[in-house]
Amino acid sequence: MKSGRKLENKDYVLVNQRPIIDLLIEGEVFQYLSGSDIQSLGKKFGVTDVGGSRWCMLETIFSQLHVKGMTEKFLKYFFFDMNINGVAKEVIRDNTFNHPKYDEIAEITEESQENNRAVAKFLRQKLLEKVNLELSISDKKLIAVNNEIKIVDYDSEPEIIASTTEIINNEYINDLLEKSMKSLIEEDFDSVVTKSRTLMESVFIQILHENNVPFKENGNIGQYRTSVNKTLNIKPDSNWNKDVLNMITGLNKIIDSISNMRNNNSDAHGSSNRVRINSSEAELILNTAVNVSKYYLEVNARKKLRRKVV
Repeated sequence: MKSGRKLENKDYVLVNQRPIIDLLIEGEVFQYLSGSDIQSLGKKFGVTDVGGSRWCMLETIFSQLHVKGMTEKFLKYFFFDMNINGVAKEVIRDNTFNHPKYDEIAEITEESQENNRAVAKFLRQKLLEKVNLELSISDKKLIAVNNEIKIVDYDSEPEIIASTTEIINNEYINDLLEKSMKSLIEEDFDSVVTKSRTLMESVFIQILHENNVPFKENGNIGQYRTSVNKTLNIKPDSNWNKDVLNMITGLNKIIDSISNMRNNNSDAHGSSNRVRINSSEAELILNTAVNVSKYYLEVNARKKLRRKVV
């Protein structure tokens, strides 16, 4: 009789090694985990018979999790769901007394919900980087996408959900997309934000040019979007269905958010208030920009087709 259990990627065995276990339990980035802390972790995932030294406990947990096909679920919890607010507060206190542990976030010197969350996010990324340094010896790495953990080949490229190449007949835009991917792979996340914003701006400009719509090229993406929405007849109207209105409003908010992220976080501005983003957020921003661009280009293509038919 075949088991209904899903077989886990065999590469997760690589997580169960002493250097990585030490990173998870010794408190170098996250909090120090006592024996009882580790036992409690195991119980959350149905592993109860653990003993020995602390690192042996986690080694046993990882072994049983792999058999159960639950290593990925455990790592998701450890990196994203486990409460590390206490460590984040300690980092902020060290910053306050001018003893920063991490220069990258040394400017955060006051506790607040927003600051604590930003520091915790940084610590999660820092731990992921350290784990990946160990995994790189085996040509593997963990990637975080939308708060999910996956193990992949070390040289694998981030996945772009949608491609615009089949509908963008513009060498500049295609080149921009390739450069965005390169920045993402090289972990130049601020540059990804800038290029994502520029991608949408370039698509708006292309649509306005194709439809012979006069406009002022002043870099105001909000004005471009308004003109494009009017040109493509997707400007919100009170007679529209409520859900459709909400969808278009949400689309506008997405565009505004990426534009604002570019203004505040990109490589084009040295703001002291910037909040650093990690790889998963950069990938989300680029994917979103690609999908927004694809949506507008497809609507424009349909509009041109209807004109030909008429």
